[in-house]
Amino acid sequence: MYTKRLSFKKILSVVISLFLMIGFILSGTAKAYRNISPSDLKDLINASTPMIIVDVRTPQEHSTGRIPTSVNIPLDVLKTEIANKNVPKSTNIIVYCQSGNRSSKAAKLLDDLGYTNVYNLGGIKNWPYQIVK
Repeated sequence: MYTKRLSFKKILSVVISLFLMIGFILSGTAKAYRNISPSDLKDLINASTPMIIVDVRTPQEHSTGRIPTSVNIPLDVLKTEIANKNVPKSTNIIVYCQSGNRSSKAAKLLDDLGYTNVYNLGGIKNWPYQIVK
């Protein structure tokens, strides 16, 4: 009986291909947005870093107090509104909500839309600095 032996190069090629396929699969499921702390955001605000801070809460929640310079775009209209405003994909966008649940959804949505500099602050309840009413 004749058996064919695989060469080292062929085995190496197969192994590398498997690693690449696994990498592509895993990269599609990983989040690309990053979390940002209140102190880091405060530093960016103080440094006048170009960014958009988006409060994804409802207008009623927004009216009870917001982070200075933030704009209110509720989560349920974020996709449409961000497209209507023609925001460049490389814009620094920081999102927050009340507790962090909606802001995580907003950050993922923006990632899925191709925005490359998305930061999730989480909830305003963790914001220890001044708010505007």
